[in-house]
Amino acid sequence: MREITRRGFLALTSTAPLALAVPEKLWGVSTSGPAISSERYDPWIEISLENLAWNLAQIRRRVGNRPVMAVIKANAYGHGLVGVAGFLERENVRHFAVGKVQEAALLRENGIGGTILNFGPFSRDEAEQLVELDISQSVYSDAVDMLAEAGRRQGQGAKVHIKVDTGLGRVGVPYHEALPFIEKVASLSGISIEGIFTTLTEEPEFDRVQLERFIQVCDAAEDAGISVGSRHAASSLAIATLPDSFLDMVRPGNAIYGLEPLANMDLKPVMSLKTRVVYVKRLRPGDSVSYHRRFTAERETLVATLPLGYSDGYPPQGVDQAEVLIRGQRWPLIAAVTANHATVDVTGAEEPQIGDEVVLFGNQDGARLSIGEVAGWAGSSVYRVAIGMNPLLPRIHLE
Repeated sequence: MREITRRGFLALTSTAPLALAVPEKLWGVSTSGPAISSERYDPWIEISLENLAWNLAQIRRRVGNRPVMAVIKANAYGHGLVGVAGFLERENVRHFAVGKVQEAALLRENGIGGTILNFGPFSRDEAEQLVELDISQSVYSDAVDMLAEAGRRQGQGAKVHIKVDTGLGRVGVPYHEALPFIEKVASLSGISIEGIFTTLTEEPEFDRVQLERFIQVCDAAEDAGISVGSRHAASSLAIATLPDSFLDMVRPGNAIYGLEPLANMDLKPVMSLKTRVVYVKRLRPGDSVSYHRRFTAERETLVATLPLGYSDGYPPQGVDQAEVLIRGQRWPLIAAVTANHATVDVTGAEEPQIGDEVVLFGNQDGARLSIGEVAGWAGSSVYRVAIGMNPLLPRIHLE
């Protein structure tokens, strides 16, 4: 596998991870240079750019020539905000969606162009930043007035996408009250309506109801002589199962990263989590491991210690079922996953060595351990496990 250099992404140097290691700039930590050194023990994440490109192609195959708005909120679902955005932009993606103003600003600081839509809230000061950086903003309340003021002060229209709540019930102007709000937004100087959108509940029958409500709102606005711009509603599941929702643009998240299987789409996982064995020891019967003697050996037991724990994002729940890959074989985690360590029972293995690669999820020597299995052991979801990966872990981009 060949790693794309940082220059190939964003013309940043190999010291970029350290330069970005301040609180507002943790997203998308990446490395450049050769593949991860065999002398590195701390965990790292590998991002398969080949699989990322494959998944994007599957999405485009489903939706035809409609634009794709890539949802890269929450550090690109844990995959690394700036690195993923840079690669997708190279693959001619021109629309991105984030969940925080800080994420949008970081993308602009790193040279990402095109449309960047912020789903999340904003303050009066951030309204000025949104206009200055040409960031589009989701609006559904009188907070739009702050954006209009900022647009007028800066002499350029603040770009907005109107959020309509058709049944998810979180944020968005209720669909039955949407037309007066749309008329207000259209009347504001300093505002440019770029789009209108809704979020589906992913309950198949109700999604159709939501879609009908949304289209009625859009049609009512058009009948009132208001152009609402691009209409978008389809997230990953809808792209796979509800073609009527494609409208003018689609908004995939999970599908980009291959986190879950979806009907009608052949997706591949993008993220792997790896570390190396840092210590090997033999336990005698009665010897114990971890706080409160969480594990006590009943027989002579060969144990490998990993420098990885829940501070890195690995979920500590379900350790009694969890496994890892070492030399292409599965071995069980034992004791408790602590902040910085995990332990593996490798009894019966060919003598493991300090420095052996360990796969927490991903591929190794023809074997695979999926992030879905990890989520299952933890009683969680692949979405939560992926997003929970520590932003400080290096993301190694491979193709």
